[in-house]
Amino acid sequence: MIGVLFLITGTLFGSFANVCILRLPKNENIIFKSSYCPECNNKIDWLNNIPVISYVILRGHSKCCNKKISIQYPLVEFFLGILFLLNYILFDLSQAILLSGFFFLITIVIVIDFNKQIIFDIFPYIIIVFGLLITFFFPTLNPFQVGILNSLFSVVISFTLFLTIRKVFKKVKKKEGLGLGDAKLVTALSAWTGFENFLYLLIISSLIGIIYYFIVKKKRSQEVRIPFGSALGMGFIILLLY
Repeated sequence: MIGVLFLITGTLFGSFANVCILRLPKNENIIFKSSYCPECNNKIDWLNNIPVISYVILRGHSKCCNKKISIQYPLVEFFLGILFLLNYILFDLSQAILLSGFFFLITIVIVIDFNKQIIFDIFPYIIIVFGLLITFFFPTLNPFQVGILNSLFSVVISFTLFLTIRKVFKKVKKKEGLGLGDAKLVTALSAWTGFENFLYLLIISSLIGIIYYFIVKKKRSQEVRIPFGSALGMGFIILLLY
């Protein structure tokens, strides 16, 4: 029963994640503004806004203007529903609740970076602050079971490494190769993972980035920009659940 509650709650959080993903890049209010159709701007009734279910009932088309609904909406809702459920299955209740909130933030980062190549500073800041505080005051809640010194060491090393790579690439290639948001995000995630798992995170996320590059490169001739923040987010989820 509790597992079902986690699943349903995850889809609801997925629905709100979609709101953040759509509105944050536009600098729109994510709390007080009602849900609206991105095609015709009409208000969406709650019956047509039920996570996953409404998409299926409406057959992927909005009721107000019959335009196609992006598959992103049910995918994000389903994705977070499954993640919340896996947290309940794999971790104790306190960790499951904590990690569910964490995955909510990471999912927003993943999709916005994938769509817009933007990582808003607020997300890495929240992740690193909570990572350090929890590791120091409630170490058993951190599923990676690392100490505060390991966490701080990893933060310093990861930020220094990525900042150096960013500056060297820019100096050699005369263009940005790694966003500052990527450096901030990997630093924030390393506060949770500790140094050893930070290395695994780099390997997994780099592989994801390489796979993305070759898939997209086959479809377009112009330069391919890898949303490395998305790769880091997915790599972290894989590393944690594995």
